[in-house]
Amino acid sequence: MKCSPIIDCKIVPLSIQSILTGSLFTSTLRPLVLTLSILAMSLAAPTQAAEVTTFIGQRYGGNFNDSNTAVNFDLVDAPSFGLVLDFNQEPDQQIEVMLSRQNTNLKTSGTFTGDTLFDLTIDYYHIGGLYMLPTIDLIRPFISGTLGLTRMAPNRADLTTENLLSLSLGGGAKIFFNQQFGLRFDARGIFTMLNSDYAVFCSGGCNIQVKGSGFVQTEMSAALIMRF
Repeated sequence: MKCSPIIDCKIVPLSIQSILTGSLFTSTLRPLVLTLSILAMSLAAPTQAAEVTTFIGQRYGGNFNDSNTAVNFDLVDAPSFGLVLDFNQEPDQQIEVMLSRQNTNLKTSGTFTGDTLFDLTIDYYHIGGLYMLPTIDLIRPFISGTLGLTRMAPNRADLTTENLLSLSLGGGAKIFFNQQFGLRFDARGIFTMLNSDYAVFCSGGCNIQVKGSGFVQTEMSAALIMRF
């Protein structure tokens, strides 16, 4: 893959990581994941069940504008995967920890003329809550909201990783076959905050000066729930 004329620098090949090898838990962010989990468990009711949910999905959207060049950048739609931990607090309320990853690309806008600039990994590390709505037959609808960190790691040696605040709002449904196993379906929107004229992915002479307050991605997912 060639470097873009907008950002001319060396490209480092992307290493392939399996979902099962714990690729969400990089060494620098393991303390954050542990802290979120401990915080959720401390807020949960001590005698109530916990749920571990592994999901796969598709993440869409995400774009911003370079205020220096007026070039628009898009995040390419790509699959996502991750882990959700839910800890019961009340009969209809849960504390939720969400860890989600997408391996995507950043490109300039344009269906036929857009140029791929570099590979990009986007992780979300969030904590929040989930509220259950009344059951319809075996289906338990819910709404959820979380707050946390967006980590954007470009796969180029001369570009820096960005850690930004983000929040999400979503909804879906759970279907339990028995006391231990079920399915979960989610749709959520995730807003990542950017200060106006914020420089991203920059180290040395590279500079993308973002114009705007942030960007939005949407994620649709299906999951297997294990309750303990």
